[in-house]
Amino acid sequence: MNKKSWILVAAAVVLGAVYIIHFSNWFKPKVMTIAHNGRFGSINFTLDNPHRLTALRVVSVSELQSNKYALPVWSLKSDSNSVPIKLFSYGDRIRGMKPEVAGTQPEPLIAGTTYRLIVEAGSLKAQHDFTPANDPRAPNRARFAN
Repeated sequence: MNKKSWILVAAAVVLGAVYIIHFSNWFKPKVMTIAHNGRFGSINFTLDNPHRLTALRVVSVSELQSNKYALPVWSLKSDSNSVPIKLFSYGDRIRGMKPEVAGTQPEPLIAGTTYRLIVEAGSLKAQHDFTPANDPRAPNRARFAN
């Protein structure tokens, strides 16, 4: 091959590498995002894609600020192989997951208190803050407020 052919091959390789780096997801870190919705007296969480959760905790943000090891109000861990899940509500039973401390139930949320949902799916970790508020249609229940 002559010099011109080598230059064309090198240019094609460089252009291919630039395309792969900038326009593919090969080198981008994987991110899990969480959204929330409060309707009908429950707080619902939605993940960007179905994930096999390995751990899930809800902790009061004010307790986290004063104590790095604050006790969660709801805590689940995967016992073997959780099912991929995209939507769940506070306090739900999620197939393949069980309470971190056997026999515990999720504690009721206090209106006006900010909580942090911490979710793990293998090496992916995400967190999301939410604040339940009193729902005038259901005085004994809580719903999400912006």
